[in-house]
Amino acid sequence: TLKDLKVPLHFVKLDLGDVPIRTTNMLIHRVDLESSNDGANTKQTGIQIDVDVEWDGNCDIMIQATLTKSAKVIFGVKAIKLSGRMHILLSPLTTELPVISAVQYGFTNPPNIQLEFTGAVKTVTSLSFVQSALVGVIQSSLASMLVLPNRMVMPIDLGSYDYLDTYQPPVGMIRLTAVSGRGFKVAKKVRLLKDVPDVYCKISLGASKAVRPPFRTSTKKNNLTPSWRDESGDFILYDMDQKIYVEVFDEDKGPLDPDDELGEARISVRDLFRNDGICELELELEGKDKTGCYITLSAELFHLSEQLQSLSSFTYEGKNQLCGLATIIVTKAFDIPVPKVDAATFVKVVYGESSKHEKTFYTGTVMDYPGYDALNPMYDSVFHVPITAAMLQQDNEIGSLSSSSRPSISPLSSIRGMSMRMLNSGRNDNTNRNNIEFTLIDGEGANGTTGHGELGKMTVTHESLLRAYKHTMTETRLIGNGGAKLEFRVILSGMQSETEKMQLASVGSNRVDSPQDDKKSFYGGIAESNTNIRVTALRGRGFKIQKRRIGKKDDVPDVYCNIRLISQQLERPFTWKTPTIKDDTMPQWNESKEFSNIDPARDMMRVDVYDENRKGTDDLLGSAEFSLEKLLRKRLLEMELRNGATLTKSYVTLMCIQMAGSDGKTSAAGDGKKVGSITNETDGRASEAGYGNNIGFVTHDEDDDEEEDDNDVVAPLMTISAPASVFSHTTIPDDDDQSIDSTSSTSSRSSRISRKMSKMSKSLPKKLGKKLSLRRSSKKS
Repeated sequence: TLKDLKVPLHFVKLDLGDVPIRTTNMLIHRVDLESSNDGANTKQTGIQIDVDVEWDGNCDIMIQATLTKSAKVIFGVKAIKLSGRMHILLSPLTTELPVISAVQYGFTNPPNIQLEFTGAVKTVTSLSFVQSALVGVIQSSLASMLVLPNRMVMPIDLGSYDYLDTYQPPVGMIRLTAVSGRGFKVAKKVRLLKDVPDVYCKISLGASKAVRPPFRTSTKKNNLTPSWRDESGDFILYDMDQKIYVEVFDEDKGPLDPDDELGEARISVRDLFRNDGICELELELEGKDKTGCYITLSAELFHLSEQLQSLSSFTYEGKNQLCGLATIIVTKAFDIPVPKVDAATFVKVVYGESSKHEKTFYTGTVMDYPGYDALNPMYDSVFHVPITAAMLQQDNEIGSLSSSSRPSISPLSSIRGMSMRMLNSGRNDNTNRNNIEFTLIDGEGANGTTGHGELGKMTVTHESLLRAYKHTMTETRLIGNGGAKLEFRVILSGMQSETEKMQLASVGSNRVDSPQDDKKSFYGGIAESNTNIRVTALRGRGFKIQKRRIGKKDDVPDVYCNIRLISQQLERPFTWKTPTIKDDTMPQWNESKEFSNIDPARDMMRVDVYDENRKGTDDLLGSAEFSLEKLLRKRLLEMELRNGATLTKSYVTLMCIQMAGSDGKTSAAGDGKKVGSITNETDGRASEAGYGNNIGFVTHDEDDDEEEDDNDVVAPLMTISAPASVFSHTTIPDDDDQSIDSTSSTSSRSSRISRKMSKMSKSLPKKLGKKLSLRRSSKKS
């Protein structure tokens, strides 16, 4: 930062002017994003816009430099030039307005930045470093937020937004080798002395220099045609348009004789692989002058894989080589136990605490601000930890796993046996060296209040990742003793070359999986049993109109859902039937039910959708079955219905939220006990129509066999298009003491609902009036 420079700087005036950013060379293309739901890979479609941005700002910036306590100098920046290629990702796409769930944007490579200074910076000797230092500070700040792998994320549709759907994993790993060089010249020095260059290279990818030093080859002494065929550096690749930067130096001796730059070259990964992964590049000085010197660069691409042979293979043990990747995603927290106005929370993530390879990351701070929920903050941060073989070795300098415990890279080896050997060797190893620790911290609030410090801590062990299904854990865990919960995902990936991938594909049945049943949930378990939830049947779409013979009106479906909770705690499944929406191919039910004491990891939910008939049996339109854990994780889930194994192209959307702990009076039991409350949402306010509710009770007369004319069109009783925030927690303690947890008074709420129900009853057709029974409150709740 500016304060950390040897001469501290701070802004006095900051005016970026009124010159707009220019965009050129725009390319719009479709992208298919892979996501995993319950272990099955699915495709999500997005749109990516690649565009060159240029900004030549006529800014007015004043900066003060503190030379000593009493000596301060002010200088200015009168112009900033910025240019680079930016990508804008619109993903995932949805079927309803605004069509886009979220927007991500950032630079593919570090942008070019030029500053034009005025004032004392050109005359004061002690400020001579400022020009390069200030550019470096700006570059590092941009790299930490807006250059791959970092992107800014802007949710567009909060109802469907989930960062885990928006997140794009890396392309894989790229292994770069400076194969050889040529054209280097002997430099003439004083008198008859000649200097044959001592050549070495520095290689970096994208903004990798902001995270770690570039890969440095060895120095080839007195050599005009150096070769580094046996030396390579590994980098995590996030986009095929990332650029590879090669800098070549002549090594000199002593601090007073800095190394001479011989030139630099750059090429995008895409262009390099268009040349079959090898290309000779001519070096340039300061990006302009050709030097006549050349470096041959080669690359090999490795894919991220759920198969972990690479973690214990000799092939990936070389210096500067990676054998795996740990991905840590922190999405959100719930129920922060501090006052809302004081909350300013962030999450600290430590990989391999107290080890030589310890790495520490921080999410952004979320505080009380309009549009932000400080007590349920969304962090939406991802961190990548490249793993080397040395990081997995034991502390007692054994160096590596013994050859007897190391599996062969051959795909014909026993995969499941290999996984067990990895687990057993992990028990002998000091696995704490690769654990991941999450710490929830409350800092200084927006109102200047003192932070509450550490709110809780939890750990994900390396061994648990090895055991997890597909080595992925997606959980919502309690953190600390204050009731706060943290939602996260951790993925352990191996590396796989193209050759290894084809070999394993030919074997087919030999897959590297954790020693787990394949039916285990991909999400790794909501780490709470006896969870209280509210499930809302929102809407459906895609239901078809049945064509009838000439002279008869087409049959528009009358759609309702039977939603069944299948729980091991229940002797028989509990079924909840939604109202029937007449003559509608896009029905909206907006009816909720609360369930308590459910086990998300084991309990299932099944949705059967029917077309109600006046005579005979109702027609099944399709079914869907899924785990409650998946529904809780997704919050909003649209499912395509099936008829047997056939997809119907019709969909039902459910919403599920986790409730605060109840008093045990709401039970998801099918034995005649109260099963909770059914909540309809009208005009943004919650009303109750449920079991024994004296505010309003809707009953359906199943014995009414009276036929309806084809011309009768019956509108649904209650429909809404309200945001998710209107779904408030509803509780029914008992028949004599009924209440609604809301900001408005219960008595006024009851009277409003009674008036609405009375007005609706008068306006309904007679036939519907026969089917509707209204019970009004005899006393106020």
